[in-house]
Amino acid sequence: MSPIVTCGNVMAQGHPVSGLTDPGPVVPRHFLSILSPGQPTPFKEGSGRKELALAIADRNNPLTARVIANRLWGQFFGQPIVLTPSNFGHSGQPPSNPELLDHLALSLMDNGWSIKSLVREMVLSSAYRQSAAGNVKDAKIDPGNELLWRMNRRRLTVEQWRDMVLFTSGRLQTGGGNSFDLDDPANLHRTLYARISRLKLNDLLMQFDYPDPNVHAEKRSVTNTPIQKLFVLNSAFMIAQSKALAARLAKEAPDSDEGRIGRVYQMLFARAPSAAEMKLGIEFLQEPEVSPMTRWQQYAQILLASNEALYVD
Repeated sequence: MSPIVTCGNVMAQGHPVSGLTDPGPVVPRHFLSILSPGQPTPFKEGSGRKELALAIADRNNPLTARVIANRLWGQFFGQPIVLTPSNFGHSGQPPSNPELLDHLALSLMDNGWSIKSLVREMVLSSAYRQSAAGNVKDAKIDPGNELLWRMNRRRLTVEQWRDMVLFTSGRLQTGGGNSFDLDDPANLHRTLYARISRLKLNDLLMQFDYPDPNVHAEKRSVTNTPIQKLFVLNSAFMIAQSKALAARLAKEAPDSDEGRIGRVYQMLFARAPSAAEMKLGIEFLQEPEVSPMTRWQQYAQILLASNEALYVD
């Protein structure tokens, strides 16, 4: 006979399980005893949720600030200070720069736990403004770039990349609302509002390393697969945005192909094209059309599909 579970009473082979039918004294709500220096003070306000939140974000509990600062640092620098952002315990990795982590945690607390203030401090730092270009001398000393002698080259997340494609094409719709199906051609909203299913993850998200929504993921994997390139070359979404980008360039830089190439390089890569890139672009645009797409639409798709559009240096 299998165990019976009814209304909070658990019975195994007809016998009650000790502790459920014979409860001990009621324990008042309070912070975790194992994380408290002494006997924790019971919570007194309502459900205790507010007091629990205040106890978690207390200066006497610096672990919270360190965890937040470490995750933010990883978002902006491509690699967190503690390589195991969900494990700050003995089995986790030690911080590569503990003094930096403490500084960021203190800065977060000193500024009223303002995420915006901490982000501003990070992105205005000289470390963030470095190039991703390397050199042999420093690479021999610190091959893992743990001391940040250069910027880590980072690949955009699928949300950032899709938003970039829509923004560059001039079709991104801002504003909130309900969640949207990514497979809907009319969905031009930010990917933040994509509908996420725990039963079947959207194919686009899955192809570009969106984490499984059913399990905890402390960081995203980064893969390079043929399916990703096949998507940017053949998907209806990319073709539509390529056509929209070509139409935008025709309006904003109608005078010459050279002007349009310079404009699209500034939009996508925040730089001017080199002489070789300009020459290659002009030669491609002058070739006869052999596709339902115009040469400019094809050229726009090539640039949107390039690695430089997918990575941040």
